[in-house]
Amino acid sequence: MLGFQAGHYPLADGESVLDCLLRHQQPVPYSCKAGLCQSCLVQAVDCQPPALATRGLKATLQSSGHAMACQWHPDSDVCVRLPDNQALSVQGHIVGLQQLNAVVMKLVVQADDPTALAECHPGQYLNLVNSAGTIRSYSVANDCRQHGRAEFHIAATAQGLFSHWLFNAASLGDVLQMRGPAGSCFYVADADQQQPLLLVGVGTGLAPLYAIVNDALAQGHQGPILLVHGASSTASLYYRAELRALAASHSKFSYSALVRAGAADADCQQGDAAESALALLAALPVAQTRVYLCGNAAFVHNLRKLVFMRGVRSANIFCDPFVERATQSN
Repeated sequence: MLGFQAGHYPLADGESVLDCLLRHQQPVPYSCKAGLCQSCLVQAVDCQPPALATRGLKATLQSSGHAMACQWHPDSDVCVRLPDNQALSVQGHIVGLQQLNAVVMKLVVQADDPTALAECHPGQYLNLVNSAGTIRSYSVANDCRQHGRAEFHIAATAQGLFSHWLFNAASLGDVLQMRGPAGSCFYVADADQQQPLLLVGVGTGLAPLYAIVNDALAQGHQGPILLVHGASSTASLYYRAELRALAASHSKFSYSALVRAGAADADCQQGDAAESALALLAALPVAQTRVYLCGNAAFVHNLRKLVFMRGVRSANIFCDPFVERATQSN
């Protein structure tokens, strides 16, 4: 039995807290249902969530009884409530909206308190909540610790409530709530700075990789840094000029763009991003190489398996799989 908003809802065998609440038409926000985005947070009342439901949450959230409803499968009666979004969130205002190509929007949000995002590493992700209560997780494409300004690259999706709002209704000055950060896909400066870094992304998977590259360069990484960005066509690429300029000014950084279809040009090649990455990996000291993989979940999970089979240590593989899903609002 599940207690929620003064109601009691019978749990089916093996059912998660999230699925039970949704089945009973309770307004719980969620996105990936995979324990990644942390959109479906609930707070336990007089009970203890299991470890799986709190994995990856900040210590402060764990200590206050918060858990991911999609990963909580109770074996006895539990009582939960929706968290206080204001207490968990950082408020900010939209200060930048720029289309980077036909389907990707750059969103820049300035936190009202510039110090509020001090714990967010470049490449981690934040949950954004608009005024309608629509919540979605997006990776940051910059170092928002510097000025409290977070940059996101957001692709328009057919069923995406947040992206539909962003492309069709969002305006400068609109208020957004930011929750997080979360995710382990970021540069660690105290690791071996001689290690090669291989970063591979497709689509807006470039966003966290762009942040990681800039962070590694800013912190004086000494090993080679190789970035591969794949897209369906040249029209789907973006930040090409910025990345070429970065490569021109940093001898240890190289950038390659690949397109699956259509005519390539002087700055990109036709080919497969995963195959290109594996070819680059073959020329590197595999056991010492750190690999960062970002983009759609199928691409990330498949390439993670391939680089591991070629000898990259599991501890040296950092992934940020994007899950496209219509987001429920509360």
